[in-house]
Amino acid sequence: MKEQFKKLRSVQGKDANPAWRKALVMFLAVFAVAMAYAVVRYNVFKGVDLGHIPLYISNKALALSSVVFIGLSYALGPLCRFWPKTFVPKLYLKKYFGLIGFGSAAAHGLISLLLFNPAYYPKFFAEAGKLTMEGEFSMLFGIIALFIFAIDAITSIPSIAKAMDFKQWLYVQHLGYFAFLLVLLHVGFMGFKGWFKPQDWPGGLYPITLIAAVVIGLVILLRIVVALAPNKVEKK
Repeated sequence: MKEQFKKLRSVQGKDANPAWRKALVMFLAVFAVAMAYAVVRYNVFKGVDLGHIPLYISNKALALSSVVFIGLSYALGPLCRFWPKTFVPKLYLKKYFGLIGFGSAAAHGLISLLLFNPAYYPKFFAEAGKLTMEGEFSMLFGIIALFIFAIDAITSIPSIAKAMDFKQWLYVQHLGYFAFLLVLLHVGFMGFKGWFKPQDWPGGLYPITLIAAVVIGLVILLRIVVALAPNKVEKK
């Protein structure tokens, strides 16, 4: 892990403009795929009105895209352990993946607040109009995760990043993984009941919450594998 920190610091000087452009192009590609999937699943097969594409549908694609990019940010380090020749040269993108992921997650949170009512999310509300337990837990975990990701994003500011030592950087990394686990709980409380009812999936397409959960699970599993066999992986 300390070697990863040194490698990350060594690539911080790369020109930011090409890095931002590359990361943004990748994000737009991921968002386009997620958006197409959401439109097909919800508008085509579930019959949601096309008028809800601008916010309701795009917000689902934005949520999945943010999970993918935050996941990429956290996966790059462990991947460098397994395939250093392939991924170390791409380590400079870690910060940009994380920032774009955080930005899209923040936008997702804002849009969700605008739409958060029984008309859009009836399963989160009881008959009296109050949130159900699942709704409260889902929102709680999402808010805490976003707050932690904000702390992580602040440490990407050059002046702050340069002032950090290895222990401080490692602490922020661990906080980020904890936040990602909270996101898993966020999507779990949101869609867990529907994950095991494929007969109810519009067009037989996987729920977006399930796809997000799989992405998060793979990233956390990758981190666990590296933690359990650090010496063996470092020699590769």
